[in-house]
Amino acid sequence: MATNSYEAVIRTAAILAPELILLLSAVAMMTLSAFISQPRRFWCRMATWALLASTAALLWNAGRHTDVYASVAINDAMSFWSRLVLLLTGFIVIGLAHDEPSDDRAGEFFGALVMVNAGAMLVAAANDVVFLFVGLELVSIPTYLLLYLSRRTPSTQEAATKYFYLSIFASGLLLFGLAYLYGLTGVGNLKAASYLIPKVPGMPNVGLGLVALVFVMAGLCFRVAAVPLHFYAPDVYQGSPTVIAALLSWVPKAVGFLAMLRALTFMFSTSIELSQKAVMLCWVIAAATMTLGNFVALLQENLKRLLAYSSIAHAGYLMIGVTVAFANGEQRTELYHGAEGILFYLVAYSLMTLGAFGVIIGLRLGDRRVETVRQLSGMGWTQPWPAAALAVCLLSLSGIPPLLGFWGKFEIFASALAAQDLEQSWNFMILAVIGVLNAAVGAYYYLRIVVLMYLAPAGEESRFGGGWPVAASVAACAGLTVLLGVFWGPVANAAREAARDAATRPIPATVNTTPVVIPVAAVAPAGAVPSAKTK
Repeated sequence: MATNSYEAVIRTAAILAPELILLLSAVAMMTLSAFISQPRRFWCRMATWALLASTAALLWNAGRHTDVYASVAINDAMSFWSRLVLLLTGFIVIGLAHDEPSDDRAGEFFGALVMVNAGAMLVAAANDVVFLFVGLELVSIPTYLLLYLSRRTPSTQEAATKYFYLSIFASGLLLFGLAYLYGLTGVGNLKAASYLIPKVPGMPNVGLGLVALVFVMAGLCFRVAAVPLHFYAPDVYQGSPTVIAALLSWVPKAVGFLAMLRALTFMFSTSIELSQKAVMLCWVIAAATMTLGNFVALLQENLKRLLAYSSIAHAGYLMIGVTVAFANGEQRTELYHGAEGILFYLVAYSLMTLGAFGVIIGLRLGDRRVETVRQLSGMGWTQPWPAAALAVCLLSLSGIPPLLGFWGKFEIFASALAAQDLEQSWNFMILAVIGVLNAAVGAYYYLRIVVLMYLAPAGEESRFGGGWPVAASVAACAGLTVLLGVFWGPVANAAREAARDAATRPIPATVNTTPVVIPVAAVAPAGAVPSAKTK
């Protein structure tokens, strides 16, 4: 038994090698920055090398697995592909942020960026309630630091304060819900809990399950900027430096939906009563989030506020996938599963949103950065390459074929329509129709920007001053959006493999099928069991 436990620890440590490399690198960068003075390029290179080493460790351990019922972290297909995407987008974020901090704060800034990436990867691999919460907080806490370490103005300080207090409130809700989630089965291992729920009579308790569902969803809705905990996003995005707004638009959303899949959908879909309640809750959240985000975005002139409401709307599309995942469960993996659509859409969304923010980061009007939609007028002729990249990202966000964003929306809406032969199928059909109508509304404010860039007269003279790392990051986002839109098969296959692997609950090797005989003396009142002498 001790040998098996030791082997499980060793295998788990090997699986977590990519995250350990990032955490050690982040700690080293933050510590060294207090004793040595180096320009921000030095710290940016260190962060890049840390991501490269972590990527190599992830690929090296691609085939390594451990007992899912004895490990706090797993290396299934969902863990591997999600962590790979998070690492690749980490390179893009580093490129966008290469010139953001001042030299005296660059060590802590890039160390915090690396730590955020490590926390996101921990969430993707988490197989334990406590470990999941640690990963989520490892994303939140360095984000406070990033908001504080950037070039400080009254608006950035206000954004940091708002995000700090609201994030702590959301973490409290999440922790309360996770405590009830643990109470459902009495085990912290997520795979074990999802295995026990359909096997043990009377489990789970519906009351405890509803409390866990509501509070965990509330805590995660804050991270993904979904209604009703979306209200911080426009103010925080607008007040933050643009590169931090880009980070907030992608990383918390990714970890939030990965946490929903790990902790909720694959567990509650095994309980008919709880899954029905979860479907109702997520249906309302999805419809409200899509509608509010798209319609309020129509009124926005500030680019960062517009992209903030766009982020809220895309959280609504992703919530359609969560709704279907709760309904489909593990028995319907032959159809377009909601989890598959979520994972595909997250890949598309990362490229679309980071590319759009990257163009905004690089554009300059004299010594000022572009802030409003009108300032992009005529940019298609004065800055053709940045304008083309921004147009590709915006068209993909609106769902224009054959770009990757179109296939992301197709996967999400198809998952809702594939649930049509379930009970109350009209609910899913209505949700798909609401999603399509919202996508049409969203296309208006995206296409409006494209029209201004190419058909409106040019305003102030603009230039692209972000440097080659920003240009390379934007080119990668726009190029992959087009390339993967044409050849979308590998992304779809990886998403399908990840969804099926994550939903699988293998039979434990140590399960004892022999009925357990409880001695009568163990449960009978004192004196009720006759002794041998009386017989």
